[in-house]
Amino acid sequence: MTLASRRVTGAGRARALLALVLLLAASAPARALGGTVVGAGIGVDEPTLRRVLREHPLRTIHGETMTLDALRGEVVVVNFWATWCPPCRRELARLDALESDIGRRGARVLAVSVDRDPANVRRFVRRQRLRLPVAVDGPDGLARELDLSSLPFTMVLDREGRVAFTTLGAADATVASLVERTQQLVASKPVVAEGERR
Repeated sequence: MTLASRRVTGAGRARALLALVLLLAASAPARALGGTVVGAGIGVDEPTLRRVLREHPLRTIHGETMTLDALRGEVVVVNFWATWCPPCRRELARLDALESDIGRRGARVLAVSVDRDPANVRRFVRRQRLRLPVAVDGPDGLARELDLSSLPFTMVLDREGRVAFTTLGAADATVASLVERTQQLVASKPVVAEGERR
């Protein structure tokens, strides 16, 4: 679901565009930015991407403030979603299960809502009994700074805070690939810097 269509035309027309967006997203190639593989969906260059991921504050539904840079050292799955996006809602249950799995192994899933109303997000999370961490950042927050093209959008950061890969959409095959690749990344051994070796 495109963020631009949601902002400009509302939910009715955005739903009509959903099928086309998902079709294009599934066939969009990844591109390399300075050695970091960044999939389709991020509309900024690598220096901007690094700065935004390092500096942008996120507020959880419990009122805590954090940055993605503070999670460096862990594999982090960052999912952008909204309560008004049906594919996003379907995908969240799978990501909640992924968080339960990888959370015990030094990794985490963070769901970043682009909803305007934090209370609505809190109600949704409570109704769905989601356990994964949820932040509410609004439509003009991190999603806009990254110039994301559609929802749901997921990026996986490696232990160095770099984008390892991204996915667009919530098709079964897409989510299955996301889960598999994330589990592989979590299972890989962290690279130890020369100065840290004994």
